[in-house]
Amino acid sequence: MTEIAYTPRGRAVQPERTVLGGSRHPNAVADVPEKKKAGETIDKVVGRIPTLYVIIFAAIVTLCAVLIIWNTLQVNILTQRKAQLDGEIELAKQRIIKLKAEEMQLSAGDRIRQIAKTKFGMIESDGINEFKIPTQ
Repeated sequence: MTEIAYTPRGRAVQPERTVLGGSRHPNAVADVPEKKKAGETIDKVVGRIPTLYVIIFAAIVTLCAVLIIWNTLQVNILTQRKAQLDGEIELAKQRIIKLKAEEMQLSAGDRIRQIAKTKFGMIESDGINEFKIPTQ
C-alpha cells in the first residue's frame, strides 16, 4: 500500500511575498485560510494583484497602441510619397517622349537640307560639278 503525505490544516510555513514575487523571509509563517470561497468577487481578485503589475501591463498596452498608430502613419506617409514619385516618373517619361519626337523632327534630312540651302547658300550636288583630285 502506498503512503500518502498528510499536511494538517492550519498554520503552514510559507514565504512572505514581495511586489515582484520574491520572498523576504523564507522561514516566515503565514496564515492559510481554511476554506477558499468558491465565488470570490472581482474586487477581491483585483485587490490581490500588485499595483506595479497593473502599471506595467497598462504601459505595455499603451506602448503597443502607440507603435501601431505610428506604424500606420508611417505606411500612409510612404504610400503618399510613392504615389507622388510615380506621378513624377510618368511626367518625366512623357517629357522624354516629347523631346525624342522634337529631336527626330529637328534632325530630319529635309529640314537640314532646307537650312543648308537658305542659311549657308549651299546647293545639292547632282554629280556634274564634282572635282576629282588626281592621285599620283
